Amino acid sequence: RIAAVERAFGPVVVGEWSLATDNCAMWLNGFNDNLPGFPRLPCKYVPCADPYMGFEQPGTPVDPSKSLQGPYGTGMSGPVWGLCPVGRDWVKERKRGSQSNFVHAPPMAPRRLDDTDAVRTQLALKKINAFSGVGHGFYFWNFRTELDEPDWSYMLALERGWIPKGNLNADIISNACIKEDEGLFLCICKRDQLESSVRGAVAYCLNDDGVKDQSYLDNLEGEDLYEEADRAFNKFWNKHRVEGATCDFGGLAMLSEVNATDTEGYDDDYYYYYGGGENTTVTVLKIVGATLGGLLVGGLIGFFFAMRFNKKFNARVSRALSRTDIGRGLRSSKAFSAAFHPSDFGYDDIKDAEPNAWAELNTAAIKT
Repeated sequence: RIAAVERAFGPVVVGEWSLATDNCAMWLNGFNDNLPGFPRLPCKYVPCADPYMGFEQPGTPVDPSKSLQGPYGTGMSGPVWGLCPVGRDWVKERKRGSQSNFVHAPPMAPRRLDDTDAVRTQLALKKINAFSGVGHGFYFWNFRTELDEPDWSYMLALERGWIPKGNLNADIISNACIKEDEGLFLCICKRDQLESSVRGAVAYCLNDDGVKDQSYLDNLEGEDLYEEADRAFNKFWNKHRVEGATCDFGGLAMLSEVNATDTEGYDDDYYYYYGGGENTTVTVLKIVGATLGGLLVGGLIGFFFAMRFNKKFNARVSRALSRTDIGRGLRSSKAFSAAFHPSDFGYDDIKDAEPNAWAELNTAAIKT
């Protein structure tokens, strides 16, 4: 499209591009304002910067004891408790292309799950690849920012290594989009979307392809519908991507690398850190079961050692067992005698430990 505009109107300079992937940046869409319904996900917050015009400015420094202050717009964006919003971190996905971990992850990624540098670097290389190949230049927005926000700051992006320094014709830039150019990505449908929305998007693709009879879509559901969407989305994207079409379809689709490994570069132990693992109810039941099992096993082991090595305890248990028919039968069994029989300690020792108990045992034995 840049080349087409140049042919039609003249030199084109691409401006105000950034590496942001959300609109969390404070006041991006107006003072204390944002687009209605945005941000979609919680933003990351960092300490607000000191005022660059000095502390004599009204309302400075930001009061850490106050929540969001007015005036309010249609969205939310402003200092909260002395903190200012910035873009979310990116996290490593357990299953490639699922994007579910990013949605459920905290705005500030755990250290070993933080994939922000890799995502932003790839985004920068691909954008520069697109902008530098045609047109008459491009410029980043902004040169610097007050907050630690390299997705909007050219200087900070350079420091983080997201934007390469030096020659823009380097191989790392020239080859940044080679997988896309060689067709190594597929535009597929996400499997957790509403089927009614998927049908509508597939119908849009079929209309573009000139397919008039779309009645078969009403009979598709589940995986059959998703597979049909895979074919429709991928065909539409490949047909129009040179014109600027993206693999999005209102959030229903995503790019998936061909023959990619689902868990490449992934640490399973940290996946469960932010709720990406088993169902919480199942996990709680397992913990409760393990705890009760441990108590039972520990109790049995304790009972065994107490019967074997605590004379008074053994005598009390034997006396209690002799008072019931079941207990007398258990006590007279060979297994019980071999494991806990009081003769292990000697007649005199037990008699000294519990004289009354031993007398009762003798009386019970005579009655039996």
